[in-house]
Amino acid sequence: MKTTTMRLAAMGSLCVLILFVSCSKNNSSKSTTDTNIPQGSSKVSVYMMDGPVSFTKVLIDIRQVAVLVDTATKQDSADNPHQWDNDYCGWGRHQNNKSLVWDTLSITPGTYDLLQLRNGADTLLGSGVYISGKILKIRITLGSDNSIYTDSTTSYPLEIFGPEPYFDINVARTNVASVTNNEFELWLDFNLSRSIFFWSGTFYLKPYFVVFNDNVAAKITGQVLPPGAGALVTVYNASDTLYAIPNWGGNYMLRGVPAGTYSINFKGTSGYNDTTIDNIVVDSMKVTQVPTITLHK
Repeated sequence: MKTTTMRLAAMGSLCVLILFVSCSKNNSSKSTTDTNIPQGSSKVSVYMMDGPVSFTKVLIDIRQVAVLVDTATKQDSADNPHQWDNDYCGWGRHQNNKSLVWDTLSITPGTYDLLQLRNGADTLLGSGVYISGKILKIRITLGSDNSIYTDSTTSYPLEIFGPEPYFDINVARTNVASVTNNEFELWLDFNLSRSIFFWSGTFYLKPYFVVFNDNVAAKITGQVLPPGAGALVTVYNASDTLYAIPNWGGNYMLRGVPAGTYSINFKGTSGYNDTTIDNIVVDSMKVTQVPTITLHK
């Protein structure tokens, strides 16, 4: 059996952790080794994050988390030589294959406000022990108590789009961070701006996740003033666009940023003018500190 920890975080997107040890919010996710993992097992932890949208609350009812594990060894996989490639996540494997096992994790079901997970904060949804093997997919099952708030008092039901109450997320080997040889972590970035849409009088949820390894992913951090400018921070280049909503002090952080050169747009409200800076170079596994930006009317 193996243990994996998953975290849910919020930025311009959202991260989900599947194994539930606690549900406390962190601004800094630090791995700690668990010395009580049974022989032949592994521990997984999943963390969740969220991204900026024009709502005051996004409440998601998480009921169950499971992982699809390929228990075949390298010696068993002569018929599928790509099974142990870093980016392999089950393509071409029949769901009835005996080496593929769905393992339900022990979590604390409940409703989570994804907009509490901003600016580099994440939440450990759960952690648990699963059968030894390679994780191929994460399945998150939702309940019916999903809603959004457009202000402090006005709420609307958030319906799950599609016939099933669950959604699957592919996991590649490079997405998983190793704490020890049988304890792992991974982060799910829940991009709310791409996950919620309004159609025919109803708000729908069609979750869009990106899985990443926070231990080898770059970060961007900075501050935009004055706090009353209510700025939206957009980090972009030809390949990627990321978002952040600064906290009350104007501080922001984006995690899981691919290496590259970016422009950053600070979009002001309440009469404040926009500002854009260019040529922000982001290296893998580094924190890029952006100079403080002050917006003017």
